[in-house]
Amino acid sequence: MQNQVNPYQNSTFSGCLTYGNSDLNAHNYQVFGVKLDGRGGSVSDYRFGAFGYEGDPELKGDGNSYTTEFRQYDPRLGRWLSLDPRKEKYPAMSPYNAFGNNPIYFSDSDGDTLRVTTKKGTFLFDLDDGKAELTTMTAKQLYKKAIQWFEPLADNYMKMLKMNPKIAEMSELKHFTWTDIAKFSAVSRYDYSFFQGGSGDWKKSEEGADGYLLVTVGGKPYWADAIGQIPFAVDMYKDLIVENNNPETVIKEIIKLGIEYGAGTVGGEADKSNTYDNYFVLRGALYAYHKYKAKWVEGTFSDGYEINRTDYSPNNLGKEITPHYKEKYLNKLESNQKDDDKKK
Repeated sequence: MQNQVNPYQNSTFSGCLTYGNSDLNAHNYQVFGVKLDGRGGSVSDYRFGAFGYEGDPELKGDGNSYTTEFRQYDPRLGRWLSLDPRKEKYPAMSPYNAFGNNPIYFSDSDGDTLRVTTKKGTFLFDLDDGKAELTTMTAKQLYKKAIQWFEPLADNYMKMLKMNPKIAEMSELKHFTWTDIAKFSAVSRYDYSFFQGGSGDWKKSEEGADGYLLVTVGGKPYWADAIGQIPFAVDMYKDLIVENNNPETVIKEIIKLGIEYGAGTVGGEADKSNTYDNYFVLRGALYAYHKYKAKWVEGTFSDGYEINRTDYSPNNLGKEITPHYKEKYLNKLESNQKDDDKKK
């Protein structure tokens, strides 16, 4: 092994991954992270390489060692250089194994992972929980902790590391497209129908999540109650824009109503928290702003605004809220997250 600088150089591995900032660094790698000779280059001292890991070239040379927040990794061996703290759970594997010996299917960006499964143990996705050990919990357990992976600026966010490639086909979940969500949202409803159990309660509706806790939209997983905020926001926008054709004022009013009726019940406690619910209300309102335009029409008996639809794509509902829109519309939300948690 001492003279074998790249033991995978002549192997039959077919995986070839590209990482790095395209303006600074471009390299191809074997599946465990060894650089392919002559297949890349750098124009600066860019530190990161395979799997997004930070390079540690001082001891073993360029591309032969990586450091993460918790452990060191050797791509030539495909092994961590310290013991798995949960090694007793995997007696069939080396305590130094990386990615379960399957780097195409699994990943571990910091040498740590929170693995989410169904109640029967089927793998759903991995999240970066910032801890130096592998933790496994069911989706229901994750939901009870209010953890989310789809709105980086909201509380309790964890970055998704890996997703089951067949998650959008799993029978344990209900599946939708963003067009499905837009169609449900396009139906005009009375305001009270959006309270719990009403026809506009997407998470309970047979046309919607129908009681499922976790759903996929556009092939990605979301909590059903997050998606359920969108129809409310779209409907409110259509109602309010014909009364006051000032989109910014209307969106702020929708956010205010979303906070006031955050519990989904009459007289419920207002939800002023910096959680994903209010972010999805804003997603719905911003989509409605682009999708529905109010036009003044002079009629025979009366004048007023009419709503015209644009060809704005429902796929835009999948976009995260940017810092600009958070500061503009959600700046009064109160974070319940500790400073240490925000750094994860």
